[in-house]
Amino acid sequence: MGTLVKSMLSIRLSLRRQETVRLKLRTRLTPSGWGFVGLIVCTFLMSVNFSNNLIFAMTFLLAGIAMVGWYHTRINVRGLALADWRSESVFAGRNAVYRMAVENPSKGSHHGLLATAPGSVPGAERHLAGGEQMEVVLERPAPRRGLLKPVPAHLSSCFPLGIFQARVFTGTLPECLVYPAPEGEEPIPEHTSGQQAHLLAESGTYKDMRRYSPGDPLSHIHWKALARFDELYTKEFDGAQGKPALWLCWEDVRARAVEQKLSQLCRWVLDVHAQSREYGLELPGTKIEPASDEAHRQRCLRALALYGEEEARR
Repeated sequence: MGTLVKSMLSIRLSLRRQETVRLKLRTRLTPSGWGFVGLIVCTFLMSVNFSNNLIFAMTFLLAGIAMVGWYHTRINVRGLALADWRSESVFAGRNAVYRMAVENPSKGSHHGLLATAPGSVPGAERHLAGGEQMEVVLERPAPRRGLLKPVPAHLSSCFPLGIFQARVFTGTLPECLVYPAPEGEEPIPEHTSGQQAHLLAESGTYKDMRRYSPGDPLSHIHWKALARFDELYTKEFDGAQGKPALWLCWEDVRARAVEQKLSQLCRWVLDVHAQSREYGLELPGTKIEPASDEAHRQRCLRALALYGEEEARR
């Protein structure tokens, strides 16, 4: 499995490497670079005014250093193979994290690499040795729920002198889903659906086994039976009782503000899911039937994150 993932990543990077060759590098002066240019202009004026050969030599030496720095700054960013940006959902109030795989196909090292994007949190510079790969991480604040809009991202470097900055466009950061902040101290309502959940509390001694049903915890799976019959079975125990599925409803939240209601519902979803209970979610215009797996948790959190977004777009 690991070999397959590495091979797919290599193919992906090789395709991106062909695109990287056609990307145009943009180079600009840094604030320190403008000061360095000012120094060259001053020394040139002094050399002309005083007809001093030593100052003339110093002026051309500084100009030569600037040209060499410009060349090596561009070379330091050129030739990297870049994959696509990936993002993970985050709760409001935290930083959205984006990741991108970078490969150095050459033998030389690349220094002082820094990923930047509008509104991003300043990160640390990275170094990439020849023939190695690394993962570049970029963070953006996510102060409110909803979709964090895409923005262009760049990979830049000021190595070696710091008077020039070379940067290359690395693609657009994808949309990132921001969940409501899980806040609120209201107790979980015991508003049940009347149906029995599949989950069983493991108590007493082992009784029997049955065919696996979606939602059964992994700790109850009979792994020996899987090896024997090539089919999933779930262990049952004496005294185990199914718990009724909960309904987490909009009307059950006592808070009045919309964002406070969403935050409280988010808190309930996380708490009930941690208890391995089946639960459903009911919002104005949205109803999600009870379940307990990770996909159900993601559906509920997504519904909370995008609540009211479609109406706002219209």
